[in-house]
Amino acid sequence: MKKNNYKMIRRLNEIKILNLLRHKAPISRSEMAKQTNISKVTISEIVKRLDKEGFTKTAGKGQSTSKGGKRPTLIKLNPDKGYVVGVEIKKNRVNIAIANIESEIINECGFDYSDTETMNNVINNIFDCIDAELKALSIPYEKLISIGIGVPGFVDYEKGVLSYSHKGWEDKPFATRFSEKFGIPVLIENDANMVAIGEDLLGAGRNESHFMCITLEAGIGAGIIMDDQLIRGASGMTGEIGYLELGKSLSDPQKYTHLYNGQKYYGDILSEEHLYDVIKNNLKNSDFEAEKPIDDLDIKYFLRMAENGDPLVTEILDEYGELIANMCTELIKSINPNLIVLSGEVIENSPYLFNRIKDNAKKIMHNIPFDVSSIVVGELGNDTACLEGAITLALQVVFKPYVKHHRLKQIHVKN
Repeated sequence: MKKNNYKMIRRLNEIKILNLLRHKAPISRSEMAKQTNISKVTISEIVKRLDKEGFTKTAGKGQSTSKGGKRPTLIKLNPDKGYVVGVEIKKNRVNIAIANIESEIINECGFDYSDTETMNNVINNIFDCIDAELKALSIPYEKLISIGIGVPGFVDYEKGVLSYSHKGWEDKPFATRFSEKFGIPVLIENDANMVAIGEDLLGAGRNESHFMCITLEAGIGAGIIMDDQLIRGASGMTGEIGYLELGKSLSDPQKYTHLYNGQKYYGDILSEEHLYDVIKNNLKNSDFEAEKPIDDLDIKYFLRMAENGDPLVTEILDEYGELIANMCTELIKSINPNLIVLSGEVIENSPYLFNRIKDNAKKIMHNIPFDVSSIVVGELGNDTACLEGAITLALQVVFKPYVKHHRLKQIHVKN
């Protein structure tokens, strides 16, 4: 066997063991051998190397077999081996988390910013937050492994920049700013893809090899996992379903008298902001009375009204749910996932809407073999899904480095 091939196989075996420890620890060497089909001798060699590098530690003794004998030593990951940073950049807010190699978030911070804030200022504020968190945790730069960043817009994965952004941040140094600051690999990803990455490992998609995660927020987007791999497409634009034209979904615009006002794309008619404005403005023109001004009520308040049977809000959500069902069924027929995961504040806080989506999908798909129970709500939650995905992506430097992601050359930084 060629030396290079031997090294690759050895590294892939190490990755298998690291991932097994991540999901099954504490676990004995003999059990690792059974679950990976790697010989016990090779397992012992791998564990010895990982232990020397500080990735593993002993976790006590396991139970003896039914035949008795020596109790096996259990192995687990060493959470203090290193840390990653997850960053979520939203429309007007940035969320940041520090996590150990077991994906455990040990501290978080964040800040709001205005629509007019420059990319440079936002990045500098992110640096300040990360530095403050590291100082509070007594973590030096040398302990950082990588940074994962979820961004709104299209990503040029080769250059590590945004190729399109509503904020005018295109083609400006982005990932390199982080790499030069911290001297570690930086992995950036579209925010919808990042949510899918999180749901894939930690949420609703963890037992599926083929699924889509549709995020409904300021706009809509989808992360697509096929054969356990994130699909990006030739130019990184796979999943930009917000730009799908409404087409035959509006064959009868009179069915959507509340939501439709001439929109061309799904992203415009299904945006959270549009739904909120439609409900708010319709309530203003009704005899609705609340304990405070309608403009001070949030979307969750309106969704609770639907749960309590308010006829106006349920009527609007009926339109919204039918449009989502139309979109989902078209994606099912074209991409054929085993599962569709719906993520976002609206869907997570409206059982009424979710049931309407499933009911409509069942009607549309009555002659197509797809179980509508395979449309589910994300498990990670709108507040943490992208951030969990960013952490998961950052940890791929350790657990899945053979997957192609944008990784900037590591730069040595003197502290």
